[in-house]
Order: sequence, then structure tokens, then C-alpha cells
Amino acid sequence: MKNMRNTFLNTNIQKLVKRMKAGKYYPQPVKRAYIPKGEGKLRPLGIPALEDKIVQRGITRVLNAIFEPNFLDCSYGFRKGRGCHQALKQIDIDNVIMTKPVNHIIDADICSFFDNVDHEWLMKMFQEKIADKNFLRIIKKFLKTGVMEEGKLYQTEEGTPQGGLCKV
Repeated sequence: MKNMRNTFLNTNIQKLVKRMKAGKYYPQPVKRAYIPKGEGKLRPLGIPALEDKIVQRGITRVLNAIFEPNFLDCSYGFRKGRGCHQALKQIDIDNVIMTKPVNHIIDADICSFFDNVDHEWLMKMFQEKIADKNFLRIIKKFLKTGVMEEGKLYQTEEGTPQGGLCKV
């Protein structure tokens, strides 16, 4: 049974790759869900279809390989294996606060950042480092695919849904 599932999985992935290469792959609109954020507010999440998650995983690997070398070692935001907890641990390990002349520690959160990402600007930034037009076309499809909320499709002219694997 496990062997048969692996065969179906491999066959489906091969078909997916063929559609992507032929330009016939189209991601599905993400399903919008809301989770509590605190203070009575809700955070919108986008839940992608399984096939789209597989494609996003591949896109993420390529983008990480291209852009990860550009980050400084002291950068912790939205990087694999890094986050605010690792940043705090690093400060504690280096004993920065106690041994260095530190006057301020800043924790910044850009309000509604993901909701306001400019698609055109983002694509221009990608084009500076990525020459593969098909790869860029797939990214643009994800940006423009839309959001399903309570059975209604909403077009996306800006922003990227939180919740998928592709985060910019």
C-alpha cells in the first residue's frame, strides 16, 4: 500500500512539474481564515491548497538560495531557523546588554506589512537577481491568484497572504 502511494505521489509530482514547465500551472486562490491576534483583533491567514504548498516549498528553496547570502548574521526576521527567540538568546550569549554601550533595544513590527506588499515593486526586485522568466511568472501567479473568503473570490492587487510557505 505504501509503495502504491509513493508511485501515485511521484506520478502526480511529475505531472505538476510538466504543467509548470509548460506554463499551464495555476495556483488556486487561498482560503482566508482568521485567528485571534490579541486585544480582540483578528489576523487574516491564507491557507493554500496542498499542490500549491508543494510548489511554494520549491519556490522558497530557490529564493532562499538566492537571497540568504545577502543577509547579515545579525538579521533574524523571517529566516529559516531564526526568529525573535534566537535573537534574544544571541543577545544573552554575547552578554551584549551588560558589556556593550547599549542605550536602546528596538522591536519593530510593520503594521499590516503582508497586506500592503506592492506586487510590481516586488517583481522588479526579483528581476534584479532572477533571470528565469518562467520562475518569475509562477511567482506572479501566486501574487495575483486571489483569496476565497466565505465562498467569494477577492482579487489581490497588493499584499501576500500570511500562512503559505512563500513569504517575502
